[in-house]
This record gives sequence, C-alpha cells and structure tokens, in this order.
Amino acid sequence: MKVLSTRWWEWGIALVILALVSIAATMFSVSKFDEARGARIAAEESDEISVDSIYTDRIEGRHDADYDRSRYEAIVDSFAADPIHIDGYQAFDVDDADLDAIRSELDALDIPIYVAFLSTSDLDDADGDGDILAARIAAELPDDRATVLVIGNTVEGIGDKGAVRKLDERPATDIDDNASTEALAYVRALAAAEAVPPEDAYSRSLDREGNPIVAAEERTNDPRDLRYGYGSTAAGIVFGIIVGGAVGAAGMLIWRRVKRGETKS
Repeated sequence: MKVLSTRWWEWGIALVILALVSIAATMFSVSKFDEARGARIAAEESDEISVDSIYTDRIEGRHDADYDRSRYEAIVDSFAADPIHIDGYQAFDVDDADLDAIRSELDALDIPIYVAFLSTSDLDDADGDGDILAARIAAELPDDRATVLVIGNTVEGIGDKGAVRKLDERPATDIDDNASTEALAYVRALAAAEAVPPEDAYSRSLDREGNPIVAAEERTNDPRDLRYGYGSTAAGIVFGIIVGGAVGAAGMLIWRRVKRGETKS
C-alpha cells in the first residue's frame, strides 16, 4: 500500500509539472502575439512614412468606393458616338478589320456590349483590375442592362449592369493576338451567352440588386480586430504537453534515483 501511494504521489508531481509547462508555453505564445499586434497597431497609427507604405497606399485604389469618376464618365460619353473606346496608347494594337467585325457583332444585340481598350497598370486607380475597371464603366452607363468588356495591356475584364451574361469560360486567345483580335473573340462569346437577371445567377461584377460592384472587397484585417486564434492556443498547449511531458519524465527519473540512493544508504 505504501508503494502504491508513493507512485500516485510521483505521478501527481509529474502532472503538476506538465500543467505548469503547458500553461507557461501558452502564456508565452499569447504574449508574443500581443507584442506583434501592438507593433502593427503602432505602425498603423504612426505618421512615419516608408517606401513600403507609400507603395501599399498607392495600390489600394480598387478598394476605394469614393474613386474619381471622371475617367469613367468620359469613356461612357465616347460610347454615344461609338460602342468602342480606344485609349491613345492602345491604338497601335488594334486592327481596323477587327474593329469593323466587332461593331457588326454589337449592332445586332438587344442587350448592348461596350468595348474599351484601356492602358492598364498596377498603379492606376483600379490597380489594373480589369473587372473593376469594367464595373466602374458600367456604373456610369445610362442603359438599364448592358455589358462592358475591357481589354487592357495584359488583362481582360467584364462588367455587367442589370443582367448577367453567363459566360461559362472565357474564350481561348493566343499570346500573339493583338488586342482587337482578342476583343473580337470575347465579344462573340459574350454575344452568344445567355443573359439572365442578376438574382438568377452569380456575377463577380454585380451585387444581388444588379448594380455593378465598383470596389473590391477589403480582405486585410485591422490589427485592432485581431484575436489570438484557437489554432494558436492548441499549438501552445501541444508544445507545452511535449515539453512538459519531457520535463516531467526527466523529473520522475531523477526523483526515483534519489529515492533509490536514500534507500540503499
């Protein structure tokens, strides 16, 4: 009976050591998280300017719902004379025969398609996002239902208004095609696609009311809202169990050797 009680007492010590190490590991992990969060909050609230912050601020235009609309209003104004708008820098990459074919396709449509050849850049007000550019143009259109196709330097974008053209997959294009050849393939695919009300189909460029989505969803987290996650808590506990188990086992061995030495003496 004495031996049994001693073993339970030894196991009790080991469990206490295990619990203490687990708690300490978790507390250390939480403190490091709080330290990192505090540093991020301080950086957000400081007036210090760095090259990284300037670049980051500059490329967040696609998240800005209060963007300058004048560029898009001018493009829509040009559609009154021609359903194709061409930026000056894009004029070298279009072919007149393709443009004529595009206009022929557009003339027969009940739900209009407008085409804009734009110079796009990661540093423009939409960060070169073709779908956001197309949606912002669509938002300025007087039409109740329409589609806008944007052909950029290296991107294509489709924006809807009031109706969704169900394009299951975008047409295959060749890297050697000029912009107008690519646009013609897109126009033909869009013209052949079924147009349905926005409530009946998902669209990346329309909300459920059929209005163009003119700003990208903000996916970054405000550091003030960050919380220590359950996964991190579990990781801290597991780490504590591993380390605590090792410390507890070592303590048990040491304790037994000490007890054996006392018994022999």
